[in-house]
Amino acid sequence: MKTLLAFMLMVILTACNNDDDGTPENPADALPPATQTGEGTFGCLIDGEPFFPGRFGGDQPSAFYQFVRDAYTLGISASRGGGETMVGFNLGALDIEGLEEKTYSLTTFESGNFFAEYLIGGGIELTSSPTDEEPGILTITNFTDEIISGTFEFTVLDNEGNEIRITDGRFDLRYTN
Repeated sequence: MKTLLAFMLMVILTACNNDDDGTPENPADALPPATQTGEGTFGCLIDGEPFFPGRFGGDQPSAFYQFVRDAYTLGISASRGGGETMVGFNLGALDIEGLEEKTYSLTTFESGNFFAEYLIGGGIELTSSPTDEEPGILTITNFTDEIISGTFEFTVLDNEGNEIRITDGRFDLRYTN
């Protein structure tokens, strides 16, 4: 009887262990899976902390790919919050010949380039992009007539010159054209 009681006490104590708060050991494990089926997901790490956009309204992640003035334009956006707490991303390309499943360099927001922007604050206190000297990476892993999926990473500088690292980025969206 004492053995059974000791065993049950041990089971109860290990089951009540508060060391596991449900937070994954690796922050990237908290992000949505890297799917390719138009799940409507977007996520990344901002200096190692998980970022997820809102799921409704203007915060909901979205994408478009359109032929305008003899060239294609790509736009992928996601944000969370509003006012001073707003955090957002824009990934895309202006005036490109077309899009393929491959890796692109993310540089400045100019015609012919692929770009990324990290936005914070209600008055857009920071809007920073990778540079031509230190480009980021956008990899399109699935591109069909209605779905665009991929991964991204880039580094930007805040207003004081501190690096902000955007890593483990992923998206799986249906796009409009």
